[in-house]
Amino acid sequence: MTARIRTGYSFRQSVGKIDSVLARIKEVGLTHAPITDTASTFGWVKWKKATSKAGLRPVFGVELAVTRQLGEKKPVVDHWTFIAQKDLKPLHELISLATNQFYYQPMLTLEQATERKDVSIIIGHRTDPSSVKPRKNLFIGLGPSLTRGQITRAKAAKHQFVAVSDNRYVRAGQQGFYETVCGRFASVQSYPQWIMSDDEWRTAVADATLCDAALRNRQRIFDLSTATLKSAEMVHPPRPMSLRQMCEKGAVELGCDLSHPNYRARLTRELDLIIEKKYEDYFYLVADLCQWARKRMIVGPARGSSCGSLVCYLLKITSVDPIPYGLIFERFVDVNRTDMPDIDLDFPEHRRAEVFEYVAKTYGRERVARLGTVAMYQPRSALKEAAGAMDIPPWELNPVLDSIIERSSGDSRALQATEDTLKDTAAGREFLKQHPEILVAAEMEGHPRHAGQHAAGIVITDKPITDYVAVDQRTGATMCDKKDAEELNLLKVDALGLTQLSIFEKALELAGLPRDHLFSVPLDDKAAFDVLNSKKYSGIFQFNGLALQSITDQIAVRELNDIVAITALARPGPLNTGGTNHWIKVKTGRAKETYPHPLFEPHLKKTLGVVAYQEQVMTIGRDIGGLSWEDVTALRKAMSKSLGKEFFDQYGDKWKAGARKKGIPEETLTKIWDDLCAYGSWAFNLSHALAYGLVSYYCCWLKAHHPLEFAAATLTYTDSPETQIKLLRELAAEGVEYLPVDIDYSTDTWTVKKGGNWNHLVGPLTNVEGIGPKLMSSIMGARQRGEPLPDRARKLLENPKTKIDSLYPVKDAFQRLLPDPSTVNIISKPVPIRSVQVRGDEYEVLVFCVVENIKPKDENEEINVAKRNGRRLSGPTDALNLRLADDTDVIFAKINRFDFERIGRPIVERGRAGKALYAVKGRVPRDFRMISVKAVRYIGMIDQ
Repeated sequence: MTARIRTGYSFRQSVGKIDSVLARIKEVGLTHAPITDTASTFGWVKWKKATSKAGLRPVFGVELAVTRQLGEKKPVVDHWTFIAQKDLKPLHELISLATNQFYYQPMLTLEQATERKDVSIIIGHRTDPSSVKPRKNLFIGLGPSLTRGQITRAKAAKHQFVAVSDNRYVRAGQQGFYETVCGRFASVQSYPQWIMSDDEWRTAVADATLCDAALRNRQRIFDLSTATLKSAEMVHPPRPMSLRQMCEKGAVELGCDLSHPNYRARLTRELDLIIEKKYEDYFYLVADLCQWARKRMIVGPARGSSCGSLVCYLLKITSVDPIPYGLIFERFVDVNRTDMPDIDLDFPEHRRAEVFEYVAKTYGRERVARLGTVAMYQPRSALKEAAGAMDIPPWELNPVLDSIIERSSGDSRALQATEDTLKDTAAGREFLKQHPEILVAAEMEGHPRHAGQHAAGIVITDKPITDYVAVDQRTGATMCDKKDAEELNLLKVDALGLTQLSIFEKALELAGLPRDHLFSVPLDDKAAFDVLNSKKYSGIFQFNGLALQSITDQIAVRELNDIVAITALARPGPLNTGGTNHWIKVKTGRAKETYPHPLFEPHLKKTLGVVAYQEQVMTIGRDIGGLSWEDVTALRKAMSKSLGKEFFDQYGDKWKAGARKKGIPEETLTKIWDDLCAYGSWAFNLSHALAYGLVSYYCCWLKAHHPLEFAAATLTYTDSPETQIKLLRELAAEGVEYLPVDIDYSTDTWTVKKGGNWNHLVGPLTNVEGIGPKLMSSIMGARQRGEPLPDRARKLLENPKTKIDSLYPVKDAFQRLLPDPSTVNIISKPVPIRSVQVRGDEYEVLVFCVVENIKPKDENEEINVAKRNGRRLSGPTDALNLRLADDTDVIFAKINRFDFERIGRPIVERGRAGKALYAVKGRVPRDFRMISVKAVRYIGMIDQ
């Protein structure tokens, strides 16, 4: 066996999930488990946990490329393995050095590789042994790849040998899996490339006389390697005054009366728990960052459960007072919490670099890094890459991609969605029949794919960060992900970029308003609510989605709490289980508030009897079911991670026992618990819904009072032509004109041009196809100098072509492809999707539309069976969900299981979501806005 083992965390250099690798290590009889991935330590934390569970002692190492001299055009490269002895920091330093010298891959020079005395070094099979002086901690790797000639030269140079294998996969027979995952990076050899037993290894090496000594050296390396992962201490920022004093100072500035009993008691309770948990330094650090940022840019109200903290509000970490909205602190920090609180902060997307720079300057660059990430193969990426490796055309795979079974991460079969899709859906079974080798994609699901830099996470440590974890110097990111950072006790701050804040800054600038103006606008402005009631959704944060629009279309928005509720009720839990529909009926007077038992009324009164927020599940769990804070904290985490009903059910018996003692009838207990699981397992927390509801409201206020400025800012920060067209179409209906581009006035952003009795929007130069940033700069420079435009620019601008030349692309496409609509004989007259609304009776419609989303489903898939209380359907079970769109609106549509073969399968097989145009006939139910499709006719492609 070997002192060198690679896993899938070598990223396209080898394959192997950690559990599979460790199972093989135990199988071959080792007591030590080395992990030596190529230029990666991303697997280390998981390795430590898994080896502890498996009863093995971990050995940490890394494999790095070594060349004689940097800068050569085609360097001769070998891969050496470095194994930690007493400390991991030497390996972290080698990785920093190698990634800083990246040339095709992280690279060390021969001198750099040999000078370390505090690690065990295993030379690869390509280095000339005579070029390296023998040393006590240096070994030649004796494995199947080492040739007799290399062995002879190593002997002559008096080097010692150590037993290694050359594994690229875990077991014999996995070469196909390796080649599929690694693609062009795969290096298939004739010698064994799996993890070998000692007996297999002895027969594979070229000189059997060296085996015993090489195995003894393997054990010697293992014995010397006592290094383990270190946990960091909390960072200690300056403490200019106590947290209470800072809160009292903030209260004065915010006009918050701390003498009120509710505020005084809440502040004391929060501060006592923060101090008990030793979280003070975290709050000092985040408060300093937020207060610094608020002086320079718009900072979001915050997101997530931190809005439930009065301390966060008074420290100006958040801008939401939790008391008036009934937000609970325990959703953020409770007595059982052991990990650091998680405060997510939103900054303008285009200004986040300033935030990162401030943190680095404040705490020291050697103590700050970006958080790393690891992307795992998901069903879609696994299927696409496997099909690509097998030269299967995309159009054959598309129906399978549209049929992928989706599961919550807490489901016991969460990582078997690929296999189940191929075996349990109509499209999957047909595809598997044609391409049985595609099952390799099931093995890929959940396997490491690639590493990267987290978009928002910043890691801050008390000592140099390389004391705890390796850092890739190319990206400045740790070689560990979020969960690993928590295991190592690394302080993580999420500085998220929210484009909407960039839009706010630009809109306020164009309107001549101060940067913090939005935080002072009244929150009961009727004109702002009328933006939603008039269905002017374009540009409104969150309300660009069909789910929120479909709810808003059915009610009248009269207060901020309506926006907050819609935000939460558009989640899968309440949507899919009928909670949202019931809320709409009660809100519109078509149904009465009902409660499963009077004890539930205090918890559900504000949401009309519907479980809409995670906090409601927590309080119902505790106050009615008698669950402990530890239990409801586990439920909170499950809700945050959408772990699903299967996870929730483990608390069911305990909750039912508690509820039974409160007098809730036995026959209703199961129904109530199932509803709680179904609603809550996919629910928002109220704190987050409120914070993001505020952002949506600010959009509405700007659109109501400064529509052109808001439009220009939104268009500037919107890359999607489709979204731009929707916004421009709304404005056109109000009489606001636009020019996609103007040869004299266009700049690098959308602008507002006003004069006399006319106002209009002018698009940027880059709207024109053929004009990029470089040519735009030339045009603007020529204008400033009073010079003629470059010939190419003038020609492009005199006859400009843009992606927003037409505000009605679907209508135009149908007129082009179907000049005479009467030829569609499935019904006489088409209607715009906007006019398709619930009206209390069932009726028939025809729409001309583009199919934006195609989603086949199996009605007997487990999650659907669960919704029917275990009842399985007989007969056909394949159905099709669609999202249809025209120039006026979007609507959900469904083809049922009895019509799927006749009209659904051709749509699936054609595919081309967002491109294929159809005439769709169907019926609109009396109480839900959708189309039950009964006939379709394919018209063509929108871009043909």
